[in-house]
Amino acid sequence: MTKEILSNIVRFLEKQDMLNKLTENQRLNDYGYSEIHTIVAVKELNEPNVTAIAKQLNMTRGAISKITKKLIVKSLINTYTLPDNKQKIFFELTDEGEFMYEEHKKRHDLWEARDEAFLNGFAEEELRIMENFFNAYNDYLEQRIKELLAEEKKEVGDIE
Repeated sequence: MTKEILSNIVRFLEKQDMLNKLTENQRLNDYGYSEIHTIVAVKELNEPNVTAIAKQLNMTRGAISKITKKLIVKSLINTYTLPDNKQKIFFELTDEGEFMYEEHKKRHDLWEARDEAFLNGFAEEELRIMENFFNAYNDYLEQRIKELLAEEKKEVGDIE
């Protein structure tokens, strides 16, 4: 039974990915999940910097630093400083970054409406069971991520 569930999760993720590619602007296809969600964080956070974005996306500052450098090179974000603090670097979207944000938002809204219509076909108790499953599964995955990040940090610490 667990193999079938895992197989269904893989099929679900593959189909979600295919639907995303079929419904999104072609230009979004060139960017990964982390890059797009970094763009969203830059747009939606107040004074977005590496630390704030990392916290928002539950990623390391090093990972966000790499992503933001790529987004700067691709002209999707710019950096700025505050007049009273020239050391802290913040990010803002360029016009192209704004376009990507809006395209992602359209796709997200479409996905939400489409899948909400599907979920409305289930009884309240069935939805509660699914919610409990996904909460537990996400908690499990988050714990694994924390463990791997801690191992990575420990390995980096051993090298220094």
